[in-house]
Amino acid sequence: MPELNAALQRAESWLVGEALPKWAGVGFDPKRRCFEEQLGFDGKPVVEVPRRVMVQARQIATYSAAAVSGLFPAGLQLAQAAAEAAIACYHRVDGRPGWVFSIDRNGGIVDTRRDLYAHSFLLFAFAWLARATGNESDLNMAYTILGEIDEIFPAPTHGGYVDALPRPDLLRRQNPHMHLFEGLLALHRVSGAEAVLERCRAMNRLARTRFIDPETGALREYFTDDWAVHPAPGQGSVEPGHLFEWAWLLRWYEDASGEDQSAIMEPMLRLALSAGTDPFTGRVVDEIGEDGHLRQRSSRCWPHAEALKALTVETMAGRADYTAVLEAILNRLSTVYCRSELGGGWVDLVDETDRPKSKIMPASSLYHLYFGLTEALHLERKEANHHGHGRSASPQSPTLLISAEN
Repeated sequence: MPELNAALQRAESWLVGEALPKWAGVGFDPKRRCFEEQLGFDGKPVVEVPRRVMVQARQIATYSAAAVSGLFPAGLQLAQAAAEAAIACYHRVDGRPGWVFSIDRNGGIVDTRRDLYAHSFLLFAFAWLARATGNESDLNMAYTILGEIDEIFPAPTHGGYVDALPRPDLLRRQNPHMHLFEGLLALHRVSGAEAVLERCRAMNRLARTRFIDPETGALREYFTDDWAVHPAPGQGSVEPGHLFEWAWLLRWYEDASGEDQSAIMEPMLRLALSAGTDPFTGRVVDEIGEDGHLRQRSSRCWPHAEALKALTVETMAGRADYTAVLEAILNRLSTVYCRSELGGGWVDLVDETDRPKSKIMPASSLYHLYFGLTEALHLERKEANHHGHGRSASPQSPTLLISAEN
């Protein structure tokens, strides 16, 4: 695996030496103790956009995890400061339960909506922060957020939750439910509570019965209130990045519950690879149909990070050998997205010819890149240990830490 190891070493150097310091530096506003929403390709904050609570949550989780792994110990102080500021600026500041969606640079409320996607990431963030600090107050905040989700978002019929209040449309989406599943798994890891694991089981059942076609592995994105596929059965939108993401989450759930997820996740992985990924270039497209037909040839950064997570876990477990495609994905990330001239930043979206379609670097991508790359770095550690020279600084991912600790 010399070529793969070289790609992994480049990725670790970029992550630890460039990306984490950049977003802890220019990507953080020390006056407001908030993370910046975006940077331009010039490396300067984009000041005219609101600060979403979702971005704060993702960065808190990322820097908490970076502190736990030992890759960026200073991340803990940063995460704690941002968490305190987030509570003060977003939590119940309009007198209602839950967290407002966004604020301006001076802390004024911009959008008061309650968003399930954002609350799911807040759950994930405080679970990670509790893991990093060991503080009961952080764990209690995670449970507070879970209680607010139950209070604000339950759908009146057919199970699951509504996407937001007020509702933006009449559709329901799998995506916020996926991140609620992730948040619950993170909370279970730090708490060990059987009641939280039972909540994970409920989300797993929802995915199996509503989101995923068990025969084809198609994970549909949009639904009506009664969970009928939108716009019609067989015509649903499928995102390869979410296929990879769910595949990884299902293995995490398998580790936590002891319930084999192969029958449901392996078709998802096959579909993501056969219809959504070029195995030679590592390119992951943005959208396919339920039948695998290509719908969007554009290609965002984050699905490649999710592919790293899913394919690494399968390779590490010996269920398959995806080292060739993992190498291709890592090389694509370093040359197309995480370009050296951006100094720890990234291109978010490219067109079908891999030309950038935006000159903005969204902070939200760091969550994907951190967890994707640190998962993949287990392959380097495994090879090093095989030859008797393990790496003390190697990170540990959420999935593998479950089996080690629980």
